[in-house]
Order: sequence, then structure tokens, then C-alpha cells
Amino acid sequence: MKHVIVFSYIFTLLLGVSALTIQWLAGKGDKDKHFDAMKAFILMLLVMNVYDFFIYYCDNIINQPSGNILLSIGDCLIAVLVLLWLKVQVDICGNDSCGWTVRLGRIFIIVYMVIWLAAVIFFLEIKWIRLIIDVPLIGLLLIGSWSCIHSGIKNNEPRKISVYKGIITFFMAVNYMSYFISESGVIRESNEHIMDLTIFYWLVINIANILMLYKNKFYQSYLVEAPTAVTLDEALDAVKERCDLTKREVEILREIYSGKTNTQIAETLFISESTVKAHIYNIFRKMNVKSRVEAACVVRDEKEK
Repeated sequence: MKHVIVFSYIFTLLLGVSALTIQWLAGKGDKDKHFDAMKAFILMLLVMNVYDFFIYYCDNIINQPSGNILLSIGDCLIAVLVLLWLKVQVDICGNDSCGWTVRLGRIFIIVYMVIWLAAVIFFLEIKWIRLIIDVPLIGLLLIGSWSCIHSGIKNNEPRKISVYKGIITFFMAVNYMSYFISESGVIRESNEHIMDLTIFYWLVINIANILMLYKNKFYQSYLVEAPTAVTLDEALDAVKERCDLTKREVEILREIYSGKTNTQIAETLFISESTVKAHIYNIFRKMNVKSRVEAACVVRDEKEK
């Protein structure tokens, strides 16, 4: 089982790096900067995964117990991750209807850090002080996320985005509860197994991030639809509208584009060569060109737009 968990950690870290890379690449083509808050969230998530891997390596591979203090540091990292996740959700919503979650989260994180630091320095043996402050943070995660999901549903956001928010929120809450239970020692017999499961929660979160980034950022930023080819008739119609050409002048311009001489044009359209010359003069004047080559280039440019 240890080998499976180690492999899962390595795979999850690779997914985290991949998500960060996709975010960076998508940001190059994302002029509107949609989902920009995900950069910090994905980076912090990667830090959290490395931290968890370190904890597991100490406890299970080299048999050097990490201890409650190190686990408590993990609580602080998750607290920051919760705030960043709330910012991502508000950014996705695109309005300030659920912006209160981030404002409240910022205030609470400051209070959280102060209480945690005081508990570590002055009340190291009283672990329940550090645990109690986790409860309102879990509540903020659940209530704030529900507010963002509800706001998105009201604004008719795509269903896949609401599902994405729900998945990340659920697994972050379960993961936070795992830390809480492990640090409290409430279920001593299952303590080790509870922490072993955290890697699978991170794995799901990273997969969800990659899918979200690819479908909503990378895909839209780079994999745009190829331009539709413009036919010769459409290009001639566009030139006709722009230069105010007559129907006969468009017919002659088509023959010029195909490379025919005045004599050949006259034979094709059953008109005299002098009439052809008169029409060509008018075409050049209206198109503001001086030669047949320039006229053909104008049509070609219209086709390639």
C-alpha cells in the first residue's frame, strides 16, 4: 500500500506542475484575464501537496514521526488555500454578489494566524486551542462556496463550472476534516489511515483543475476555430459593396482576376473591346488602383481576410 501512496503522491505532483504550466500558457493568450486567481490557488495547492508528501515520507518511509506541530502547520497552509479557493470562485462568478466571502476570509485568516501563533508559543500542550479555530474556517469554506455556487446558478453559468466548484469544495472540506481528526487524535486506531487518504483528495482536485483550465482557458486561448475560407464570389461581392461597382464591372473584374486580356474579355462577355476598356477605366478609378495586377491583389486580399 505504501508504494501505491508514494506513486500517487508523485503522480499528483506531476499533475500539479502540469496544471501550473497550462495556467501559465493559457495566461499568454487570455487577454481578458479570466480565472486569473487560479494562478495563486494552483501554486499553493502544489505547495500543499509537497508538504503532505513530506509528512507521509517522514511518518511512513523513514519512520520519523512528524508530530502535531508539523500537522498544525499543514492546517495553516490549508487555511490559506481556503482563502485562495474562495477568491477563485468569486473570480469565476464575475460579480460582487459573493465577494463578502473573500473579505471575511481575509479578516479570518489574520485572526487565525495570530491565534495559531499564540497557541504554539504559549499553549503548546493545549492542542484544542489550535483545533477550535479550524471549525469556523471549515464553516466559511462551506458557506462561502455555497454562496458562490448559488450565485453562479442564478446567473446561468455553465453547469460544468458549478460541478467544478462543488467537487473542489467537497474534497477540500473532507481533506481539512482529515487533518482535524488526525491532529485531535479522536480516532486513534484509524489515525494513520485517515491521513493516508488525503493524497487521493488532492489527486481529484488536481485532475479537476486541469480539466477546468484546459476547457475554459487553454482551449479558448489557443485552440480557436480556423477562419472560414472566402470564395471568389464572396470576395467580389465585398469589393462591389466597398467600391460601388456595377454588375457589369464585377463581371469584368472577375475576368481580370482570372488573367484574361481585353480581347478575351470582350469575346467572353460579347461586348466590344472599347467597351471593355471603358469599364476597366471606371473599375480602376473606383478601386483606386492603377493596374490589372493591383486590382487582382485587392480581390485576393479580400479572399484571404
